[in-house]
Formats: sequence, structure tokens, C-alpha cells
Amino acid sequence: MIRQPTDDRGVSIALTHVLTIGITTILVAGLLLGASGLLEERKTGAAQTELRTLGNRMAEDVANVGHEADGTSGTIVLQTNHPAQVSGSGYSVSLYGTSAPECGTYESDSDVACLVMESPQANVQIIVPFRSTTPITESSVSGGDFFVVYDGSTISISGQRSPAVAPPSVPQVSEVGG
Repeated sequence: MIRQPTDDRGVSIALTHVLTIGITTILVAGLLLGASGLLEERKTGAAQTELRTLGNRMAEDVANVGHEADGTSGTIVLQTNHPAQVSGSGYSVSLYGTSAPECGTYESDSDVACLVMESPQANVQIIVPFRSTTPITESSVSGGDFFVVYDGSTISISGQRSPAVAPPSVPQVSEVGG
């Protein structure tokens, strides 16, 4: 039996290249996965901060309308201007009265209402408590510009100006005769 000599000289170079490419691919994939997790955490943190800041401003708007409404039987409408998105995601705002379970429990304070700010895409919910002696109607709007409305008895938030409190229109005058 005659044995043929094997030539393995080129195999080690090819094997080294394959192993190098494989190890590099695994390292790059690991870095990308780690960086994407860090980016998600940063986005969630930014959304929480933005919602907390916006919620404090909105709660102040509602409290101001409540303060102005104290003892008033007329209507008050405050148009607010806020960004429509936080950290590239939409959000919603819900207004709850003093007895709502969404506001949590404040044993010594019976006049604590709250705003609940939610961004489902960023998986964030922020509760902003504030004091209110004026009754509140539970209501919700999408983030952005909205109206804080006192209708003579309760405060609510609305995405549109209520027809009952819309500014008066100018009557049409028609000419009769010739």
C-alpha cells in the first residue's frame, strides 16, 4: 500500500481566517445587543423626565383654573400648549379627582387630585398629584395642546373647545328689500 503524503500547509491559514471572522462576528453582535439595551434604558429615562416635567406644568394649569374658579359660577377655558411627543413617542394625559384610586392614597390630604401621564411606546407611567378644592370630572386627552375647562361646577380636560363655551359667533346680517 502506497501512502500519499497529505499537504496541510494551506489549511492553517484558512482555518485561522474562519475562526477570526467567527469570533469577530460574535463580538460585534454582543456589542450591538448591549448598546441597544443601553439605548432603550436611556430612552425610558428621558421619557420619564419629560413626562414628569410636562405633568407638573399641566397640573399647575389645572390648579390655576381651579383657583380662578373658586366661587365662580361662570365658565373658564384655558388653552394649554405642550409637545405632542416625548422621546419620539406619543403620550396620553388623564385627569382624576380626589377620590380616584389612580391617584394613590394620601391619608392626611383629602383634596389631592392627580394627572396620570402614560407613554405606552416608551413603557412609562407617571402620576403627578396636586391639590384641588374644585370638583374634577375624570377625563383624558392625547398629548399635545388641550383645553382645561371649568363649566361652572367641575374641571375637566378636553382636546377640543367645548361648544358650550365656544366664543360667540358674529351674526350674519342680510339685506331685505330692494
